[in-house]
Amino acid sequence: MEPGRLQRRLDLRPDVAVQQRDDDGAGCGAGAAPAVGQSLSDGTPVNVIGPRATVLSTNGHGQGRLVEAFGDVRHARNIAVIVPGVGWTGPLLGDEREAGRRHPAVQARSLLAEMERMAPGTPAAVVVWLDYDPPAGLNADAARSDRAIDGAPRLATFVDSLSRSATVSVVCHSYGSVVCAHAAPQLHISSLVVVGSPGMDVWTRAALHTSATVWAGLAPDDPIGVVPHTRVEGFGHAADPTATAFGARALPVDGAHGHNGYLVAGTGSLRAIAQIATGQGSTVAAPVP
Repeated sequence: MEPGRLQRRLDLRPDVAVQQRDDDGAGCGAGAAPAVGQSLSDGTPVNVIGPRATVLSTNGHGQGRLVEAFGDVRHARNIAVIVPGVGWTGPLLGDEREAGRRHPAVQARSLLAEMERMAPGTPAAVVVWLDYDPPAGLNADAARSDRAIDGAPRLATFVDSLSRSATVSVVCHSYGSVVCAHAAPQLHISSLVVVGSPGMDVWTRAALHTSATVWAGLAPDDPIGVVPHTRVEGFGHAADPTATAFGARALPVDGAHGHNGYLVAGTGSLRAIAQIATGQGSTVAAPVP
């Protein structure tokens, strides 16, 4: 993906062709750093079997943006859209060399496999949406909402481009949950899932103004849990969405560890998110106290 390249957007409704990435996961362009370089203590390479990425849109704005699909998003009946958090850029997302569990492509394939296991015979797809510029790390930008507010309209527009006949869920990780919060009133989806969230810039689920079922989960050893839940002069992201008073449904997180372990095979969180994404949210077991 060259800087300055014009954005490509593809119609995601059935019978419109999309483009498979042909770089064998080696990156969006020359000089892309290995994804493991962004892996904040989660850099052990993992191998998750699944389809190659299909590029849905790419552009050189900001830090470089990229939207990819895993599975046939045009004909899928169940679609999950993952919105990543801090540290990701288009080139890093497109670079799967030595990718660890934090890499969104690894997470997408894990989720897709679990969705297909939950609903065999029902076409499914997982999209990694990175059409915004996340903060580079745990810095002042991460404590503010400017980047999330900027990206939210594009997330809503993208979700609106998906098939009207599909069940669509949005899965928001870390700072990605702030983006999702600002897009929520315009997201026509069945479920909104947030994991490892620093807050959603609101104090209650009702303030999100969405008809979607909102789920929230936080692993006991996720360091985001020590982030102060406040909002003062534009800093902070308000309430903890996993707090009972917030009003979201509790997402099981048994087996999930750290900030990046929610979409790892064998975890209760991956299983629950797959149930939600396949329209089986009513069967999600209550979290173990």
